[in-house]
Amino acid sequence: MTVRRRLPGRIDLEPGVPPILRVSGDVDFSTVDGFCVRLGVDQAGVGRVLASKGVREIDLSEATFIDSAVLGLVVGIAPYLRPDRLRLRGASGAPLAVLEITGVDRLVDLG
Repeated sequence: MTVRRRLPGRIDLEPGVPPILRVSGDVDFSTVDGFCVRLGVDQAGVGRVLASKGVREIDLSEATFIDSAVLGLVVGIAPYLRPDRLRLRGASGAPLAVLEITGVDRLVDLG
């Protein structure tokens, strides 16, 4: 029997113009919460903070699992970018399925 090894989740804000939020591994509430702690903000305010830092794109190409906390992060950033849309790059497999099932894929640009 093959046992799937879960990759630890990680969220990193990569510097650049604009900065990119990189999500990798299995990302859940505790991963998002730890990221918020590193930023010095709670989950309710993280979208505003990331948008103010210039985040316009989230790279999900290395994400293997996301839960509702990641959806909250996406939905939290999106309103601050209007009329522009948040870009999600590289979503596939389970993360893409979560985005599609919940309808979040209609709020962002998938690329």
